[in-house]
Amino acid sequence: MDGNPLKVTILYPCLNEEAAIADCVDAALAALRDADLHGEVLVVDNASTDASPRIAADHGARVVTEHHRGYGNAYLRGLREARGEYVIMLDADGTYPVELTGEFVRLLEQGAEFVLGNRFGGLMQADAMPFLNRYVGNPILSGMTRLLFAVSYQDMHCGMRGLRRDSIPKLALQSGGMEFATEMVVKALDADLATVEIPIPYRPRVGDSKLERVRDAWRHVEYMIAFSPGLFLLVPGLCLATLGYIIELALISGPTRILFRTFDVHANVLGMGMAIVGTTLFGLGVVSTHYAGSMGMRFRHSALSRWLYRVGDRPLRVASLGMLGAGLLTWATVVGSWVSSDFGVLSAVPPLTLGTALMASGVELMAVAFLVNIIGRARAILD
Repeated sequence: MDGNPLKVTILYPCLNEEAAIADCVDAALAALRDADLHGEVLVVDNASTDASPRIAADHGARVVTEHHRGYGNAYLRGLREARGEYVIMLDADGTYPVELTGEFVRLLEQGAEFVLGNRFGGLMQADAMPFLNRYVGNPILSGMTRLLFAVSYQDMHCGMRGLRRDSIPKLALQSGGMEFATEMVVKALDADLATVEIPIPYRPRVGDSKLERVRDAWRHVEYMIAFSPGLFLLVPGLCLATLGYIIELALISGPTRILFRTFDVHANVLGMGMAIVGTTLFGLGVVSTHYAGSMGMRFRHSALSRWLYRVGDRPLRVASLGMLGAGLLTWATVVGSWVSSDFGVLSAVPPLTLGTALMASGVELMAVAFLVNIIGRARAILD
């Protein structure tokens, strides 16, 4: 290459891809020539045990080695090493159409900051993707992403993407595993990058797949829930806890007739369980919110998460002390009454279940406040 700035870096992560890497590099160099783009082909070898890095270098790629295994670790290294104004990312297994590099670059030059391929736009070859991946796994994961992050894109986990190199710092990418694919899309949307999705062909893989379907899919799900806890943790937790306390208060005086039915101690126990479980879910959601915030999320899609992240741990401490104090007072009142009756027959299930729920919720929120404070301190140290 001459001394002119590079227009594009075609970036391949590579782990034991000797069966495909030569054709991938050749096709990438041909794509640069055909589109008249001044660029490079960068292969990040992820500690391969075969001849992949040598083959890639022999065919004209620049090869760097990332010894820490992981899809995300390879891409993080590659994004640091990339020299082009634009970076085109795709797998080194022959599945993605590197010949569309010119089209991706054209969209980036026209103002897009992030270009995402869509394998489900009608161009996928019939035998390119296993049945479960095509009709179950990918639709479910992409559907979850659309639901949780309020977006309309169809193929959130497509491995062919393009972005401006100066947009990379805005994303604060950190994931080292397969969930990196989700993190990049989620943070690009959260950072409000101008995003374009285009249909692309998808072809059968060359060589053995490294994907572990269940484990990798679960990691994507965990990541999405952690970074958008509102729908699965915060809102259900608040609703469940609120309903539980409504039941407890409605039955505080004993068996109560509601809508032609009498509700007794069993409903009290149910209300107590709902209140405690709801508080647990809400607490997990709060911790997830602060963890995601520490990882760079701005919560564009969730006003509740934005507010919880902004107010920090102080409201949690106040609420925890109030609930713990109310629960202890309720228990103390019942025990005092029992003692004053010379330890006679005790019939106080409703106030005791309410007091227990309050004390348990208070302790849980205190623990949540403690964790939120730790996350904040760690973030301050890293900053």
